Amino acid sequence: MKVLAKCHNYTGCVRAYRGDKIELESGVPLVCPECAKPLVVMQSANSWMKTTLLLSLGVVLIGGVVAIFAYPLLKGKSGSSGDDAPAATPAPGETKTPSMKPPVVNAPPAEPPTTAVAPTKIDLDVTLAENKSVKTEVLTRIDLMPNISQGNKDKLYTSVERARQMGKVVTVPFTSGGSAVKGEDTEILKATLESPEVKKMRDDPTLVFVILGYADSKGDDKKNIAISQGRADSVYAVMKNKCGVQNVMHAVAMGSSKLLDVQNLEKNRIVEVWAVLP
Repeated sequence: MKVLAKCHNYTGCVRAYRGDKIELESGVPLVCPECAKPLVVMQSANSWMKTTLLLSLGVVLIGGVVAIFAYPLLKGKSGSSGDDAPAATPAPGETKTPSMKPPVVNAPPAEPPTTAVAPTKIDLDVTLAENKSVKTEVLTRIDLMPNISQGNKDKLYTSVERARQMGKVVTVPFTSGGSAVKGEDTEILKATLESPEVKKMRDDPTLVFVILGYADSKGDDKKNIAISQGRADSVYAVMKNKCGVQNVMHAVAMGSSKLLDVQNLEKNRIVEVWAVLP
């Protein structure tokens, strides 16, 4: 039986930050595949359905018993009903307490991670749900890229569409409306690209880095396209000028997105760097 779990390492793990449900085989160690931190087990789908069915059956049985015993009492009562029924009055000495509704507390909006986040291990399996989803999104966006020739669009499309390996390398956050990479994020980006795992991939001349810029879905779509392109271009410039990346790179504006969090749209102000091996 499979087990559903969640990672709560919100400041150091993208999957925890996104609220992903992680599916594991029963008996497998409960650690996050992204950051290797302990997972918190969720209730499985089968268990939830069983619990729901049992509760529903219990409600029906209790309702039936109440109806059986209440019917004779209701039948024997006389008096008016509906609009003519007298209003209930408190007993002598009893003070009627007005009902109080609990105050509504609005939770503050979620923010993107405070610094760039790199996975503990880059998973290049193109059959993973996240990797397949991103691949599909990129393919739909390539034709909309403004400052790239049709020939280069075709090359990028072919690289992504035929990718034998594809995985996320790092996530870089941005402030609202901002497109500049912070100094500390530049250092994290540089350290990630110089890690043995990524360095080995960079030695492959066919490796392509696809830099995906995202914006939240607030505001005008055209403006968000421009913002997401600016963010992707900034990371591109850092990788080329400050990290010495010589591999082919493409900055792709993904525009308004709910990819990371539908409820807390601020979480979508990011750039993701993906390694693609065609």
